Amino acid sequence: MSRVAVALAFPLLLLVPVPGRAAFHIAVIDEVMSGVNNGTVNDSNIQYVEIRMLSSGQDRVCHTRLTVFRCVANGGGFQVLVDDVGGAAAVNPCLPNSADGGRWIMASPDGATFLAASGITPDFTWSNSGGADIPASCGMVCWGAPGSVDPAPRPWDASDPFNYVDCVAYGPYDGTPQPLGNPPVSATPGGGTFSLTKVGSAADGNDYVPACPSPTSNPAQTMGSFGACTPPSPTTTTTLTATTSSTVTTTSFPPGAGQPIAGTKLLLKANPTKAAKKALVLVAKDAAIRLGDPTQLGGSLRVVTTAGDAFDTSYPLAASHWKPIGKPGAVKGYRFTDATGPIKSVVVKRARIAKAVGKGSGLGHTLAADPDPVTILLATGVQRYCMSFGGGKFVAGKKYLATHDPPPPACP
Repeated sequence: MSRVAVALAFPLLLLVPVPGRAAFHIAVIDEVMSGVNNGTVNDSNIQYVEIRMLSSGQDRVCHTRLTVFRCVANGGGFQVLVDDVGGAAAVNPCLPNSADGGRWIMASPDGATFLAASGITPDFTWSNSGGADIPASCGMVCWGAPGSVDPAPRPWDASDPFNYVDCVAYGPYDGTPQPLGNPPVSATPGGGTFSLTKVGSAADGNDYVPACPSPTSNPAQTMGSFGACTPPSPTTTTTLTATTSSTVTTTSFPPGAGQPIAGTKLLLKANPTKAAKKALVLVAKDAAIRLGDPTQLGGSLRVVTTAGDAFDTSYPLAASHWKPIGKPGAVKGYRFTDATGPIKSVVVKRARIAKAVGKGSGLGHTLAADPDPVTILLATGVQRYCMSFGGGKFVAGKKYLATHDPPPPACP
């Protein structure tokens, strides 16, 4: 089935459940890492590709393929790393946990080595003996199979990137073209410290950034670690106010990068005569929420609308105001508190909830006219989420309230 046909089939697959059937194509390559060398573990053979499900029931992954395409300088062409995920005898569905937002990994060189290095057992493995590995500095990784329901073993052309569910090209890649023709990601999965980590949800995108590796296995969704990791250095910008200047640490995201999530509630309050009465309340509950570490890179909250008074305000969430929720090695989320800032508190918990509360004259929204719809962008470390609130109740000069909005198609 062509990618266009698959895209047209998405609404039907989502709206009309078919008992006893599942799929595998509503998913993306979430992380790629080629080699580990962080002072604790040093092994170029330890590699992995993590897949993230974008909908529930994407568990028919047995018999798919994992393939790499090489740069011209490295000989070009392609090499299949995993020709038959799960093996010829595997029966679909072959993932016990098929939850929306669930992850699973394919890793090398074998299960025992990967377990010893990361603390988790990979779902599937391949041996990278004989050069069957992920290129560290330049290449393209593709995973999947043609079709939309069951990739049962059958002949299909592994050299055609259009036959896969998702591909990510990186470095100075100049080999077989990426399906959508997007430029390769400048960062790479090699170097031994960071993985190439997706911050969006569009297939065949280049919305990846370097991040501390977080391989996650199915079914328990246990996250592995290769030891201590300091997140990559973010960009810094200087923000000027009327009375002072301050340097705010932020993380750069490619255009359109981010995970769309459902918006549970957005409340904006204003008072034409008392700016101190302004308020903001945001609640989002979604299993797709994944943690980025804001204690190192900080975060930000942006409130945008082109309707009404057309406001666009970004609130930096400094790294020093974030604290982890849970014990070391079992962090469930992060909490931000700032008694002096316009954003007083933010809570983000993995696969559960994101909340933010703001008060005071430092809030930038105005409500002289109806702002509907309103876009929210929340960033924590290398993770970015977007919500779109529409159809809300509006009282001029006083409040805007929107509830229970689905995830937007993509982040702006």
